[in-house]
Amino acid sequence: MIELTKLGAEGLRLEGQEARLPLEGQDALREIRWQLFALPSGSDVFLEVRGEAIWECACSRCLEPFEQHLEISSQFLGSKDADLVARGSHALGTQDLDVVFLPEQEIDELALVREQFMLNVPMHPVCKDECQGLCPRCGKNWNKGRCTCPPESHTEPSALAKALSGLKLNLES
Repeated sequence: MIELTKLGAEGLRLEGQEARLPLEGQDALREIRWQLFALPSGSDVFLEVRGEAIWECACSRCLEPFEQHLEISSQFLGSKDADLVARGSHALGTQDLDVVFLPEQEIDELALVREQFMLNVPMHPVCKDECQGLCPRCGKNWNKGRCTCPPESHTEPSALAKALSGLKLNLES
């Protein structure tokens, strides 16, 4: 745990590693190494997290498990300013995107590192750019060969789709 109220003016530098860290579902991080820097800035705290790990995940196209090397680098300002939360209903400027509401007096180092990795993993991981995915009918992995399912036939648009395609909108009035 990092006690934010006890940070010295020079800040705090930490390094850590973890053999395995579970994420959501079957995903996990392995061989994780990180550096963390926390620097007080008035009542706020500047945080920097850098790290690397091997991400164990499943391809979003073919569902096969694979591994991907990840490197992260995050910098943000943790603020205790309650007005930051109240401004949530207003438009945020680019300077606000790096500010995080942080009312706690302590931060769990491993939880912070895990969160930063989770924010940086791809939403739809793909085992390889050429991944062909699964057959939508039988579920065969097309990377291992084609199946005998007939190709998808294109159906005629519905009557509603045809009617809407001919609709002209006048947006100037």
